[in-house]
Amino acid sequence: MTRNSIFFNIYVSFLLVSPHNTLTWQYLIILTDTPTRLLEPLFRHFMQRTPLRTGSLIVTILGDSVAPRGGVVWLGSLIQALAPLGISHRLVRTAAYRLVQDGILCNQQAGRKSYYTLTDLGHAEFAAATKRIYATPAPPWDEHWCLLLTQQLSAPARTRLRRDLDWLGFAAIGADLLAHPQPDRQRLDTLLKGVAESTDVIEFRGQIPAPLRPQKLRSWVRQTWQLERLADAYSQYLKLFQSVQRKLASRPNITDADAFYLRTFVIHEYRKVLLRDPGLPEALLPTNWQGHAAYTLTRSLYQGTAGGAERYISNTMQSRNGPLPPADENFYQRFGGLTI
Repeated sequence: MTRNSIFFNIYVSFLLVSPHNTLTWQYLIILTDTPTRLLEPLFRHFMQRTPLRTGSLIVTILGDSVAPRGGVVWLGSLIQALAPLGISHRLVRTAAYRLVQDGILCNQQAGRKSYYTLTDLGHAEFAAATKRIYATPAPPWDEHWCLLLTQQLSAPARTRLRRDLDWLGFAAIGADLLAHPQPDRQRLDTLLKGVAESTDVIEFRGQIPAPLRPQKLRSWVRQTWQLERLADAYSQYLKLFQSVQRKLASRPNITDADAFYLRTFVIHEYRKVLLRDPGLPEALLPTNWQGHAAYTLTRSLYQGTAGGAERYISNTMQSRNGPLPPADENFYQRFGGLTI
């Protein structure tokens, strides 16, 4: 642990015991490792959001940085991580409390200190996202479609299933018919097993007649899955992080703090766009699909910042037993392999 981090932990402990004292966080930030001006555009981008998504950023930090390292983190470490963004310790406390109320986080007390971890629900949600965020691209499409007929379900069950299938990238192509060309089979099977009336869901598998391919099929896919909106979201993501990548080209040796915050923002913003992506095979996507460029950029930035970010986490974040343990083996498989 660095000297600055030790000072920070002492002051954070004081604030957590005496939350109404007058000591300001402006002075605390000076005592700990902080990001440089390199990341100001990213900080402004986040802080200009209304409302401020502090809870979402906490989930990103828990899932990306803490989960591979034992999964439990001290509240003071979260406060320290968010302080350079101008987020007060009270706002961090409030966001963490709401995540506990929503069943995403679990609060564990040890003396006067609070520790947080993802609940089973939080782990399940982030694990599903993790499989897509850090994975390599999907295998080639076999040109078969998965069709689900929900006509036999009760109205409430049909509504719930359609909502859940939407998260898996399915689109409604009729009143009671949903389709996806290449769904995540494991997630689909798990979802259907959890539906009380799952035996009433009829699944078909088939191909679309050749005369409809490829131009008409791509046009239909573009309209049905509203790919223009998704392409715009990817374009905004690329615009934001390509500018940072250009700056990094002239500054290859960035600080560990910059590496941590850059990696966190990359995953935070990429996750928000990617989870709106239905995961369609390349054969059905528009030419020069922006999602491919977004994945390549994300992988490059993540691989380039992994080492520095991990050092920052080791030096600043605490669990119940001291610094967070080393990352597990699965962490090093992200984006096809990390070298630290």
